Amino acid sequence: MKLSAHFSLEEFIISTKALSMGVKNDPTPAHLENLKRLAERMEAVRALFNRPIEITSAYRNPQVNAAVGGVPTSAHALGHAADFHVDGLSDLEVAKAVRDSGLKFDQLIYEKSRCVHVSFDPRLRRQVMRQPGGPGSAVYNGLEP
Repeated sequence: MKLSAHFSLEEFIISTKALSMGVKNDPTPAHLENLKRLAERMEAVRALFNRPIEITSAYRNPQVNAAVGGVPTSAHALGHAADFHVDGLSDLEVAKAVRDSGLKFDQLIYEKSRCVHVSFDPRLRRQVMRQPGGPGSAVYNGLEP
């Protein structure tokens, strides 16, 4: 199922954790609507670079979200967030470009050696952070120390 011109539902719901648990990572109808909006916003991110984007993680249903240690209100669990890479660019370059763009986002997190996380939670707070230590480590304001 296509969610937008360049993104499919399948790439937004694929989950190695769900596969390892033997569960489907299907969104609820409300979360599917959020994923459609997420895909449209990711089209705007893609347009900044005019290059393909690889989604590494997006939707996590409640069971999968709990299994990865996510909080119930996680933007991933609601269908508002995606972790991604842009073909041919470093994640830090990508995070800086999104930060410096006019895009309205809720959170932008440069997860060093892992990915760029962007959420489009309706609060649209434009929080910019970095997580230099990987999953579960401290998160700091700004992209650089």
